[in-house]
Amino acid sequence: MNARRLRDILDSYELSEPWLRSLRIQQPQRAHSNLLSIAKTGISLDLLEVMIGQLEECLPKCADGDMALNNLDRAIAKTRSPLSVAAMFDRDPTALSILIQLFSTSQNFAELIIHHLEYFDELRITGSTSPRPETLLAQLRREVNALQESDAISLTIRRFCQFHQLRIGYADIIRNASLEIVTEQLSHLADVIVQVSLDVALKRVTERHGKPLHLDQQPTQFSVLAMGKLGGMELNYSSDIDLLFLYDKDGQTEGPHHISNHEFFDRVGRELIKLLSDHTELGQAYRVDLRLRPEGSDGPLTRSFASTCHYYDVMGQTWERQAMIKVRTIAGSQQLGQTFIRRLEPWIYKRYLGFTEINEIRSLKRRIEHRTHKQGESLLEVKTGIGGIRDIEFAIQFLQLLNGGDLKNIRCGNTLDAIEQLQKSGCLTDQEHHILIDGYRFLRKVEHRLQIMFGLQTHRLPTSDAELTKLAIRMIPDEKLPDFAAMEIPQASSKFRHIYQHKTQLNRKILDHLLHEAFTEDPSLEPEVDLIFQPAPDIETINSTLGQFPFKNPEDAYHRFSLLAQETVPFLGPQRCKHFLASIMPGLLRALSATPNPDLTLLNLEKVSASIGGRTILWELFSFNPATMDLFIELCASSQFLIDILIQNPGMIDDLMDSLVLNQLRTIEDLRTELASLCHKAEDPKPILHSFNNKEILRIGVRDILGKDSIEDTTRSLSDLAEVILIQIAEQEYQTLQERWGDPTVSDESCSLRPCPWCLLVLGKFGGRELTYHSDLDVIFLYDSDGTTHPKHPRDSSTTNFHFFSELAQRITRSCSQLSIYGKLYEIDLRLRPTGQSGSVCVPLNEFQNYHQRNGELWERQALTKARCIYGDNAFKKKVEKSLFDICYAAPWNDELADEIYTMRKRLEESRSERNIKRGKGGLVDVEFIVQMLQLKYGHLSQKLRVSNTLEILHVLGHQKHLTLEQVQHLEQGYRFLRTVEARLRMQHNIVQNDLPEDEDSLEQLAKQLGYPTNNDATGAPHNTMERQTDLEKQPKSQTEDVANKSVIESAATVFLRKYSHHRTQIRSLFLELFRRHGTTPT
Repeated sequence: MNARRLRDILDSYELSEPWLRSLRIQQPQRAHSNLLSIAKTGISLDLLEVMIGQLEECLPKCADGDMALNNLDRAIAKTRSPLSVAAMFDRDPTALSILIQLFSTSQNFAELIIHHLEYFDELRITGSTSPRPETLLAQLRREVNALQESDAISLTIRRFCQFHQLRIGYADIIRNASLEIVTEQLSHLADVIVQVSLDVALKRVTERHGKPLHLDQQPTQFSVLAMGKLGGMELNYSSDIDLLFLYDKDGQTEGPHHISNHEFFDRVGRELIKLLSDHTELGQAYRVDLRLRPEGSDGPLTRSFASTCHYYDVMGQTWERQAMIKVRTIAGSQQLGQTFIRRLEPWIYKRYLGFTEINEIRSLKRRIEHRTHKQGESLLEVKTGIGGIRDIEFAIQFLQLLNGGDLKNIRCGNTLDAIEQLQKSGCLTDQEHHILIDGYRFLRKVEHRLQIMFGLQTHRLPTSDAELTKLAIRMIPDEKLPDFAAMEIPQASSKFRHIYQHKTQLNRKILDHLLHEAFTEDPSLEPEVDLIFQPAPDIETINSTLGQFPFKNPEDAYHRFSLLAQETVPFLGPQRCKHFLASIMPGLLRALSATPNPDLTLLNLEKVSASIGGRTILWELFSFNPATMDLFIELCASSQFLIDILIQNPGMIDDLMDSLVLNQLRTIEDLRTELASLCHKAEDPKPILHSFNNKEILRIGVRDILGKDSIEDTTRSLSDLAEVILIQIAEQEYQTLQERWGDPTVSDESCSLRPCPWCLLVLGKFGGRELTYHSDLDVIFLYDSDGTTHPKHPRDSSTTNFHFFSELAQRITRSCSQLSIYGKLYEIDLRLRPTGQSGSVCVPLNEFQNYHQRNGELWERQALTKARCIYGDNAFKKKVEKSLFDICYAAPWNDELADEIYTMRKRLEESRSERNIKRGKGGLVDVEFIVQMLQLKYGHLSQKLRVSNTLEILHVLGHQKHLTLEQVQHLEQGYRFLRTVEARLRMQHNIVQNDLPEDEDSLEQLAKQLGYPTNNDATGAPHNTMERQTDLEKQPKSQTEDVANKSVIESAATVFLRKYSHHRTQIRSLFLELFRRHGTTPT
């Protein structure tokens, strides 16, 4: 270009525009501004003519002329002598062409050259010669050793890294260096930087804490091992570096400020990471990824040789074996690192693969196949897309794991080397070898060109034709690719897409063939098994696999299953845990699906298994004994109350299993004997009492859930348990006070002292031996009469009987009701004592009788019909029973009392809805008031009517003709039904619950837990317990057929509510009928 033409172009944008567009410039206005800016830097016209002529030659061939010209403008403006730069271009006609190629290929490298143009001079002169790793190491060590300041060292390391990455990039972009040379050089550079950074880290920590020594005072060795791309000597321009830290033996540092070797090398590791990864004005040297270390992010930063080997021996998983294929020592002690790698080789490359490994490799195979068939966004991902880099690497590692036990030559970390060795060993055909090598080289080069553009870790192809064309041009020179620079944008982008898709599709076909050849299909392997072996399945896989089961959130469910696959007991090993969990997955999923709330059941199973520890043993038990799995699932589905007990007391699982094997109810004598033996000479009986209570409640509750006991047996067992514990506490507390004040005494008729008897009088459900879960204990403390205590030793003080028994009552109440670290045993309710809460906590028997005969109300007489003495000497018990008879039954009956009881019942139900099982219309209180009214009326006639259990009295009332047999049958069935519902509600929610759930989901769950059918069941009655089966059998045939027919199209909740309404209607009808008959006013 002559001087006149140059002046015209610089002076007129209109004249320059067509010329610039002929050079493939897309933004001519900005390009014209760049030329004007360059011309104004003082470069002579003749040198400017030379530059423009060279630009006419190289701009049309570069990937992005606009970016290159803009970077050239910035570089000349930044330099101190633009004229000398232009002179360089004149002296070396290739210099500007090279610079334009760099500036159009990598903005990251361009920025570095703009700020350090001397780097370009050095590379241009040396021709980007690759120094040996030892030379690089010596150079960086010299530079770092000359420095003291931490910041200066960090900047020197980063500057060194940047320059040599530019050097390697220069060879890659300008000299078209092979993939092997580029990745090897990048890996050597990282090795050198890690080694020098380790030197600095060791020096700093040693200066503070001294040298680390073994217990025998020998120096401790430390190694840094690399995995992933760095381990395989195939690092990218923007790869993370996956590191593992290892020291040889435990011990401590020398010197006054000594610390353990573990702490020493932990600090070294953190110092090393800081040197490599801290952000500075020059950015980071490398991003360090330590997640491949034992236990991942949860594991310690550094481990000893023995600890690391133990982890892999015991807990190492197949994916970790896969990662270890690429392990390599890069810094520190080479001897230690190589010893470690040799130690792990038999674990990585097993001669024979066990069932667990086969299952996991099969799972990996299915995952690759699944990924191979995915479409859409994956076509744009160079690394993780179909037939992409990850697929090739994964398949090659798969073949190495499969065959490496016998073929030592394929044990190599570099992917290209592994492909070569697999071909030589006959694991790959010549065609497969050629296709995979060619495809891998192409994809890695694409990856490099994407990453060096901005120095970012990206793997995604651009979507626009213009940007894709730029990428295509950056791929040349390559003898296997066409000259994209000579094509128009649509043609170039289309051609590149075709080449890319052709190569990835060929990869896909090869992978398909390899994987199907490695393992034939096994139809017994189900997709859900893959979820256990797959480390990080995508959301689509999770939803497609678990979405067919009734989980509300499949992703949450997957998270729970992944926790179930984790073994917390080191010696059991995660592989075995995963294997047995996988073996039960189909059955486990079916069992979970059959529960009312699969999500909650799974959550409970995860919590219980975590608390028990040794999940492997549990899954193995489930595998060989499916009935045990059914028990656990039933427990996790039915009772939050029992689950919480088991979580807090995991050791009780053995006792629970033993009790189910015996399959019989425990007598109250058995309970007394066992508890007394456990508490004998115990310094602190509190944990024993809580543990015993929890164990027995768990046993009773599980038998209840499994339908082994009727509701009467269940409530009787709960009452007996409470009685035994209350008596044990009473005896312990009495003994404590006895040691302090002596025995309470009273004077007899001859004025001699005798012990003052006392008793525990229990009422309500406790008195009737019909406690349910979370029931309060209604208790009255009675003693014979006033007097004083008789100390054991003359110097001890005495007190009044009233004070003694008041203190005793309070201590017993506190022991039962006070919340401690062990929880609460029972809530003691003393409100049924004379004058209620305002009265004394204990009273003499004569005051008790006087109060009730003079001031007692009818409701208190009702309450006392359920009174029962559970503790005291026999003579005093008889006196109490005589007093109870006088209070309850000696007074004459009149029918107005029935009216008063009826009125009282109406008041109780006013604030309760029909969903209240206890106090609502037709609820439990209706039955209890009927029974108590008839007891008060006829109790003086028959001792059999003076018992405290509701169902027993109903039976007697029928036998003595006070009720018809039909009335008894309806009341018994309704009472059993409501007590069963009450128990299940309280067991389900772990709280005192007397109201049916209002939301449909909770009601449906309750109905299913009670055994009511789902829409597809053929019966409308509850099942799984003897009581429920009996309940159905007692219905008229027409009614059961009607239920069965309706249940096919009705929810479990609908069937349950119809049964619930039926019983309550019958109970309320009988309540009104009986109070109308025995009262004076029509109801």
